[in-house]
Amino acid sequence: MAVKLKICGITNLADAWTAVESGVEWLGFNFYLQSPRYIDPAAARTIIKQLPEHVICVGILVKPTLAAARRIAAISGVRWLQLYDPLDFTDLNQLPLPAILCLNPETYPAESALYRNATMILFDNRTNSRVGGTGQTFDWNRIPDSIPGEKLILAGGINPDNVQEALKQVAPAIIDVASGAERAPGIKDPRKIKSLVNQIRNYNHLFTTQQE
Repeated sequence: MAVKLKICGITNLADAWTAVESGVEWLGFNFYLQSPRYIDPAAARTIIKQLPEHVICVGILVKPTLAAARRIAAISGVRWLQLYDPLDFTDLNQLPLPAILCLNPETYPAESALYRNATMILFDNRTNSRVGGTGQTFDWNRIPDSIPGEKLILAGGINPDNVQEALKQVAPAIIDVASGAERAPGIKDPRKIKSLVNQIRNYNHLFTTQQE
């Protein structure tokens, strides 16, 4: 299984193209007003419309109602939704798009039991004041073995210096990076993105070679 890279917190077209031209296939747009990487859904749509069709754009929502999630999905033009703590719905099949459910490893599996039909599961670190984009890792040993690798997304403090360890220890389907690919909040660093892409590409090549 080839690991993909998702660059989260895209706020402008230049950064989106930098990521895509480096080989990134997943981009995240943060619709949480309190995030330093917030982007208006209509502004995200303007960016998304100018990207190649193979790029999968994800909308990040924190404590959304079902109505808000549906509305933002329609306005933004994203193809997936990434949800932290949905407020008034538990069946993610009620959404119009595939859903990534974001969980805290400290409260799994009780938190997971509240929701149904997530397409993928994302484990992320959280602080009392911020959901996602904290720049802090967590104990990857807390990720349950019961979640198949093809459904697993790993986030939380991943950067060019520790991505190799994340790949070796967790081997998720997707590595999700926000602050670890930036030079300032919401402003991406092309060198960091390229380093992440190259390291994941090398890991995938080595894994494929070992399977032959």
